[in-house]
Amino acid sequence: MKIVINEYLIKTLGKLVFIASLLSFSGFLSAAQVSGLYQADVLVSSQSEKERQEAFNLALQEVLVRVSGKVSVLDNSQLMDLAKKPDPFVQKFSYEKAGDSLSPVDLSTDAAKRQLAQSGSRGTYAISIMFSRLAVSQALKQYGEPVWGGNRPSVLVWLASDGQGKRSILSVKDQSSLSSAIKKAAQIRGVPLFLPSMDDQDKAAVNSSDIWGLFLDSLKEPSARYSADSILVTRLTRADGGGWSGQWVFELKGFVYNGEVKGQTLDESALTLMGYIAEILAERYAILGGDSSLNSEVELEISAIKTMEDYVGATRYINALPPVSSAQLSWVKGDKIRFSITLNGYLEQLLQHIELDTLLSEEISQSFNVEDSTKLYYRWTKQSAL
Repeated sequence: MKIVINEYLIKTLGKLVFIASLLSFSGFLSAAQVSGLYQADVLVSSQSEKERQEAFNLALQEVLVRVSGKVSVLDNSQLMDLAKKPDPFVQKFSYEKAGDSLSPVDLSTDAAKRQLAQSGSRGTYAISIMFSRLAVSQALKQYGEPVWGGNRPSVLVWLASDGQGKRSILSVKDQSSLSSAIKKAAQIRGVPLFLPSMDDQDKAAVNSSDIWGLFLDSLKEPSARYSADSILVTRLTRADGGGWSGQWVFELKGFVYNGEVKGQTLDESALTLMGYIAEILAERYAILGGDSSLNSEVELEISAIKTMEDYVGATRYINALPPVSSAQLSWVKGDKIRFSITLNGYLEQLLQHIELDTLLSEEISQSFNVEDSTKLYYRWTKQSAL
């Protein structure tokens, strides 16, 4: 099909491209923007070079798991060889005197563990390490591991616990050790976790039996007010010996997963639970690097581009999507623009990320053959972008 663009459109396009080039392609606020992906803290007993290197190594392993979403990266021998020489990955670090509120799931060097066992946290330090986003991402891609960006699906957690015969529902205001363990585990694995408020509206719609029975369908309507991307329903029981066990059901975009946690400490149980969720989310949204990257090409047309702000917003958004390697504006007509996009991964992943953000709504267009899956057509949802 021959496309004709008149002189006015050419001039308008030139102005828009110029303005867009002045702006950075930073991501929009969407499902949930997770911060701290490339940062980790480690407890150390001293500020010696030897112990600092051990701390760097431990922290880098945690960051690699969090950024990839996969604990299996620790089995990648080539990647772990790099982690043994962590200095090139470190962007900055700082020490701070450790307090008494450190959770058992925090990383600790061997010397710090011995000191904690002997005299507690007195005299220890917490080293905070920030790693280079570029270096970590490149290493994961180089050795065929996925990279999961900071824009991640939000997870609403309905959790009922039973300890010493008393059943309760975890809420956003809860200050218990269970709440702390769940939040800390979610932070370690990079899962954007949200708890219900359990206000009068929640109490009228939800009771502990719904959660304890893992009745996912009963909880969907009460969950709607939170607009979360996924729902996790969990029950945990504390045994007389202190161990925690339980079952969970997780719903994401119509897919339902389930599993269990067996006889662990509270922190271990929380980390196991969040680990399952992180792995499920990463399987869907993380972008695989190395030779597995398809580098396929698609064309995407967006309608309802009525102002310069719309154009700039849509351009920034498309370029910021994790599966997008490059996006070139190829066509402008009326209130429609078209991009030629090169992908890092699969077309399905691009569609999933677009669905996650809700900044574009799918529509039928006569511009493309509807039977051609490499031609995509969406409408810019202005109210979501502002």
